[in-house]
Amino acid sequence: MSEVSEPVAAGALGPGVVVAQRYRIETVLGDGASGIVFRAECIAPPDSGESVPVHAGQRVALKVIHRHLARDHQISRRFHREARILRKLRGPNLVRLLDFGEADGLLFMALEHVQGTPLDVLVKAGRLAPPRAVEIVRQICVALDVAHGEGVVHRDLKPGNVIIERDDEDAAETARVLDFGLAKVLRGDAGQSLTALTQQNMVFGTPEYMAPEAARGDEVDARSDVYAAGIILYELITGSVPFESNNPIATMTAHLTDAAVAPSERAPDAGITPALDAVVMHALAKKPRERYPSANAMASALSLALRSPRDVASTRPPPSSDHELGSRDTELSLGAPEPTGKQLPPAGPARPEKSWFWLVAVLAALLGIAAGVALSLTGS
Repeated sequence: MSEVSEPVAAGALGPGVVVAQRYRIETVLGDGASGIVFRAECIAPPDSGESVPVHAGQRVALKVIHRHLARDHQISRRFHREARILRKLRGPNLVRLLDFGEADGLLFMALEHVQGTPLDVLVKAGRLAPPRAVEIVRQICVALDVAHGEGVVHRDLKPGNVIIERDDEDAAETARVLDFGLAKVLRGDAGQSLTALTQQNMVFGTPEYMAPEAARGDEVDARSDVYAAGIILYELITGSVPFESNNPIATMTAHLTDAAVAPSERAPDAGITPALDAVVMHALAKKPRERYPSANAMASALSLALRSPRDVASTRPPPSSDHELGSRDTELSLGAPEPTGKQLPPAGPARPEKSWFWLVAVLAALLGIAAGVALSLTGS
């Protein structure tokens, strides 16, 4: 079956509208800072010389980028380039990008439509048993490792971007990470001037899961995703995130200045072991170089924590230095460190130094955050 759509007028997206002459919108799945996600039916496969991973009749998650972003030529060009990278990301814990393009003044992505329970819905029902939570986050780290190996950093990892599929036969759960790299697609790297987004002061990320360097407005790399994975694990095993407030600026400030309470202290009756405590606190280190340098290293530490629940020393991150890390740091193929026989100091990062430099940095970050939040809330 094939249909030809009329040009889509501004604000006209909704059930029955056909995008790019091949995707008929059925319903809204979600709405975010960068675009709207619809469930849609493919009514005509893309006309492409490449192997086409989507077929007529298939349901997809169709993300349409907001028009005010799509109008900028530089953003459009970067969108196409980064989408080609994202389309290469494949793995059992990823949601595959099937198709992308530009039509009727819209930028769009068609992704696998995954059936399952969003992780944020799951955690609202109550905290998870540590072994189950560890396995979910370990699979999240597997997805991160694949993406980081291609130079893609998620930048907005949170429970709402993870779907848990359940096999009815053996009750096995599979974590699938959604919305990979869209913040990078739109924001670009430090060396590129996406002036439209800079002028709009858009804030990427969710305050409760935002690494300190992201809250400061610094460049982020794979270790920022490691931090977010640590926040997710903390939430799954304690029932709450370490830092939260009704004010997003206060939440981001806490990531910058406050030491997290260890999970075992937040939930003393949850059966959280010393080794698991240590893994979480290493992932939540304020300084990126003190975290696990890759998602692979964090996954290895999680496996060790399950096997040896009291072996705190083995959870220590392998040594790293900033100059050898970046968005491709997982290519180092780091494994878990060898046990040192030395006892770690009490789990948890030391409180940041209270110096005039730090206070100035925090103040500067707050000014940028305030402007970004205000403008993003008033934007479409």
